[in-house]
Amino acid sequence: MVPVHIEGVGVDPGSGNLIVVLKAENGLFLPVVIGALETQNIMVHLSGEKPPRPLGPDLFYNTLDLLGVKVLRLEIVELKEGTFYGRLVLEQRGLEYEVDCRPSDGIALAIRANAPILVAEEVLKEAGIKEAQIARQGETPKA
Repeated sequence: MVPVHIEGVGVDPGSGNLIVVLKAENGLFLPVVIGALETQNIMVHLSGEKPPRPLGPDLFYNTLDLLGVKVLRLEIVELKEGTFYGRLVLEQRGLEYEVDCRPSDGIALAIRANAPILVAEEVLKEAGIKEAQIARQGETPKA
């Protein structure tokens, strides 16, 4: 598993899809298509905004916290037929649990919990993009 961080959130110029761009420690970028609501959930938190009412990921994080469950990490583990698959790794009372999730939902939760985001090496090999490839397309990830 390779640690990544959010490099930016934006629009894929080729398809018009909303994407979150993750940057791996090895320098590869991983663009992940996400929905409008998930984009909002991520952007609100990254911008430091405090919505008047909790958003879905805030509610889930607050509930986990109330129950004594810690978000250990998000793992993006597979790319199948163009779809990324993720899992949240949670801990409660010394026991770890793995929960299947969409990476976009997992990202929104992981950033609230200050938990690491990891990507399987095979996923990065298959879908990772080098910075030079992005530059050739005339685009650079924007925060």
